[in-house]
Amino acid sequence: MEEKKYQASFLPWVGIENKFQIGPIKFTPLNKAFEKIEDSSIKEHLAKFFESYVDHQGKPVETILLCSYLNMDFHYLTEEEYNELMNAVNILVFCTIAPAIKRAVCADNRSMGPPSTEIFQLITQNFQPGINHIAVQAGSSISGGWEIGEITFSKPWATGGSFGTPDKELIQGFCKVFDAKFSNDVRERVFRSLEWFRMSHVENYEVSMLSKIVMMATAFEILLQVPNTPNKKQWIAEEIEKRISNSYFLKETRKDPKGNNHTYSRVAWWSWDFYKIRNSIVHGDYVKPECIQYCSPNIKWLTHLIVADLVFWECAKRELFNHRCIGDNVYSCAKEWDKAYPKEPQGTSIEPLARLFLGFDDVHKSLGWIKENEV
Repeated sequence: MEEKKYQASFLPWVGIENKFQIGPIKFTPLNKAFEKIEDSSIKEHLAKFFESYVDHQGKPVETILLCSYLNMDFHYLTEEEYNELMNAVNILVFCTIAPAIKRAVCADNRSMGPPSTEIFQLITQNFQPGINHIAVQAGSSISGGWEIGEITFSKPWATGGSFGTPDKELIQGFCKVFDAKFSNDVRERVFRSLEWFRMSHVENYEVSMLSKIVMMATAFEILLQVPNTPNKKQWIAEEIEKRISNSYFLKETRKDPKGNNHTYSRVAWWSWDFYKIRNSIVHGDYVKPECIQYCSPNIKWLTHLIVADLVFWECAKRELFNHRCIGDNVYSCAKEWDKAYPKEPQGTSIEPLARLFLGFDDVHKSLGWIKENEV
């Protein structure tokens, strides 16, 4: 009788010490996973196999995080289940990197670098307990004929900074997006935009800053549902203005190439400039290095890509907030506020409370987008 075959998916380098769940995907540190695996042959095989994952000194790592679809039975994932796994990893990436960038900017400390996408490398390995043969897949290429112990898998060097910890509240919000009652269209749009966010945060030298800008612009297009309009940068600027700007934001007036005046807030003008850079890149124009820098009155080390991370972070959080996935404290506080001030229009307190509780005001102030002392 043929021995049963299994499949293990894992993140070798993350090193989160506590188990958690995103949608149907459970993430379990290896030591805690071994406490639950009842089949001794599976446990012994995996223990031997995972010794092949080593740090920069060649020592087996203790950072492996097992990923399981609901039950830890190591079954072969269907295409749908694997897509859910990828969505969960993309959420973990976003909920770690984006808040870390926000903390660094608000502290005006560029040394507080976030981790990169490389540290969230997802690997899926088929195995048969007791059979030491392994094959390694890299993209569409498969290298076989190896045995456990003959080769090692080293931790990537381009793992970025170490100041990233997952935002648990934000993860809980994304968990609600997996619910069957949640809008399919919104779910697809949110999850697909997070994939582009992940791809734009690799740190190896194979992906240029210009390519990352195009990827982040694509993430915005998906999240905001940008239509196929002749002047996308103006549409995006007006959409960002509508979603983020308020009466406290500083305004600027500029002329377009036709001599028409446009007045927008600083966040809207940032999106206009960002998409203008994106257009220059995809059309093959020369982009001066200084064009990548963002001129902020408060912080001197910002790039357009860093600002894009912060604006995308706010847009994504607002999407979750508008669908009641996060911000229960905002809605409950607004309800009490409305009771205390019945003469005020109902619901007028929600937006300022959201900016406060969800952390948007801190970012706007740090970037110099709002009037002094208006928060």
